[in-house]
Amino acid sequence: MRYLVSLVCFFTIGQLLAQSTPPLDRLISVDIRNEKVENALRQISNAGRFDFSYSATILEGNALVTIRLTNVPVRDVLNRVFQNRVTFKSRGNHIILLRAERPETAPKNFLLDGYILDEQTGERIAQASIFERTTLASTVSNPFGYYRLRLPTNLPSVRLDVRKRDYLGETVIIRSRLPHSLSIRMTPQPLNTSTVQALPPIRVTEDTLQPVGGLATVAVEMPTLPADSTPQQRPISILDKGRDGITRLFVSAQQAIHDVNLNRDTLYRDWQVSFLPFIGTNLRLSGRISNRISVNALVGYSFGVRAFEIGGLMNLVRADVRGVQAGGLANIIGGKVNGVQVGGLINYVNQDVQGVQVGGLVNTIGQSLDGAQIAGLVNYTNQAVDGVQIGGLINTAGQSVKGVQLAGLVNYAQRDVKGWQISGILNRARHVSGGHQIGLINIADSAGNVPIGLISYVRKGGFQRFEVGSDEVNLLNVTVRTGVRRLYNILTAGYSFEREGSPGMSAGYGLGTAFVLSPKTLFTLEGTYHHLFNFNKPFTDEWNSQIRLSTLVETKLSRHMALAFGPSVNWYFSSDGTDRPLIQPAIPLFSDRTDSFSNARHWGWIGFHIGLRYGNL
Repeated sequence: MRYLVSLVCFFTIGQLLAQSTPPLDRLISVDIRNEKVENALRQISNAGRFDFSYSATILEGNALVTIRLTNVPVRDVLNRVFQNRVTFKSRGNHIILLRAERPETAPKNFLLDGYILDEQTGERIAQASIFERTTLASTVSNPFGYYRLRLPTNLPSVRLDVRKRDYLGETVIIRSRLPHSLSIRMTPQPLNTSTVQALPPIRVTEDTLQPVGGLATVAVEMPTLPADSTPQQRPISILDKGRDGITRLFVSAQQAIHDVNLNRDTLYRDWQVSFLPFIGTNLRLSGRISNRISVNALVGYSFGVRAFEIGGLMNLVRADVRGVQAGGLANIIGGKVNGVQVGGLINYVNQDVQGVQVGGLVNTIGQSLDGAQIAGLVNYTNQAVDGVQIGGLINTAGQSVKGVQLAGLVNYAQRDVKGWQISGILNRARHVSGGHQIGLINIADSAGNVPIGLISYVRKGGFQRFEVGSDEVNLLNVTVRTGVRRLYNILTAGYSFEREGSPGMSAGYGLGTAFVLSPKTLFTLEGTYHHLFNFNKPFTDEWNSQIRLSTLVETKLSRHMALAFGPSVNWYFSSDGTDRPLIQPAIPLFSDRTDSFSNARHWGWIGFHIGLRYGNL
């Protein structure tokens, strides 16, 4: 009983698998000798486990059929039986036979169909690309290797190209202009066991497969370069994934298959017009065609542009763009741009840009920029910039910058900047030369010129001091000096430990410059502004300020420690009725003076400062 159940399951599964394949594409073996057509059809249907549906009037009752075929598709068996006198199509598990229409006296097109087969194994090849270069007619073999293509009869020469990844390319010359079937065999691409990148020779061979009617064909094996085994230099980023996602959104499945199979074929056209990637004059081969002029109503898709392209919404280009490209929303380029690129919102270029890139919001370059990059929000260049970056918010360069970065908020260069960085808030670079950093905050590893900003930090060769000191107003001052010796920034805060007559605390900012007197001695000139806070009074927006001009001598005590001291000239003015703070010791210059244009009171004196400094001496 167990063996009987196993046998039933085996045949049931086999029948289900057979029925999952369309009847016309099922492989069968038949040996029919001198049988009437009706009996021949019965044997064919039994071998393929399907049923025929037809009118008896289309059969030649006295005709005898003799065929012997092994492991071939039902479609080919029927072609041998009827010799193009009957057409057929499948519906479910049925094949419907119809009388073939009389051919036109001067047909404009003819139908070519057949199977794409592996030369070595005989297996049918799915998703192979079949196309004709002049008319751009194309198709893709179905999961069972079958293809069907309509071609014009008025072509002086019909060359059918067949491409499949990991197979040698084939070009078949079609001599007949009548509907017929032709199966094409493809040779697997040999493994690249040599490091020499040699070009395979062209081989022309006589095709052993004869189409119906005995028409011979010639197959030409196109030369193909060995596959490039060089690893990718740049990992797939979020931007790359986004670009691929947008491409998949607009590109049809058949176009995607052509792009993979025709990766070594490029077709050229002077112009093209499209509505969407799959609706246009380049048909479904648009992803492998380089156009001189391209006009796209909504979204365009091509291999390359050689002069001009405009798109109502978006332009998708797999390789390079030369000339002018404009997209209403975006331009997404897989190769280089040499010229001018304008996108309403976004421009994405996977490789280099030589020229001008203008984006309403964002510009992205996968490699280097040689020219100008202008964006409403963000400019991003993964490698070097040689030219100008102008961004409403942010400019970023993954390597060096030679030129100018101008941004509303932030400029960032991973490596050196030979030129200028100008931003509203932050500039960052490794080494800056030939220009300046200008921004609220400037950060560099080293600088050949003076950074200009509220806070500047130069790690190597800069001027960094942290100081704890005292002066005539505050018993304790904590001060940070950062920048370069020629011009550094000063941030300071003071406290007098609630001493009678002294402010609660003070905060100040200033600039300074230092001169070398000896290897161990510096002479510095500093100007600082301080606001004095009196916490025993309600907060107002009145003036209660001190301006200090200091001349200090810094003498080195150890590798990182120094003593700084020197006199200062001070001017204190108050408009909130506060008297001069307690100053000890000090030499008065003027006291409690008023002016004619405000209610401020003024005091002046000569003070003194001393402090202990720690830094890169």
